[in-house]
Amino acid sequence: MSEDDEKVKLRRIEPAIQKFIKVAIPTDLERLRKHQINIEKYQRCRLWDRLHEEHINAGRTVQQLRANMREMEKLCVRVRQEDVPALQRMIDPVKEQASLAIREFLQLHSQSAEELKRQLEGQEDASLTRSVTVGG
Repeated sequence: MSEDDEKVKLRRIEPAIQKFIKVAIPTDLERLRKHQINIEKYQRCRLWDRLHEEHINAGRTVQQLRANMREMEKLCVRVRQEDVPALQRMIDPVKEQASLAIREFLQLHSQSAEELKRQLEGQEDASLTRSVTVGG
């Protein structure tokens, strides 16, 4: 029995692939977009506790998005070689979209983390200045 005999035609797993392409991954991308909006808003409003919570939740969404991408890839590996070009045409746009969203989130996350770090250092400097002034 050859390796290609174990593989299935695209139309057998297409419904599962379509579920990832049209439901699961777009849902994760929309949730991530909302997290990004909230992160920017909390950063502007200087709501550091909420910002921290939003970073945690956004990180979970990224993990879920990556898990869905891995599951979709597992399905793709099962497709017969002659169906691979059609499969690639189906999944490439959503893979690119997910990859771009994750990169944008990671960039926003690092910028936001730097801002939070600067704010915390500024608060420590201010409290040290007050304690020296009051104590001296």
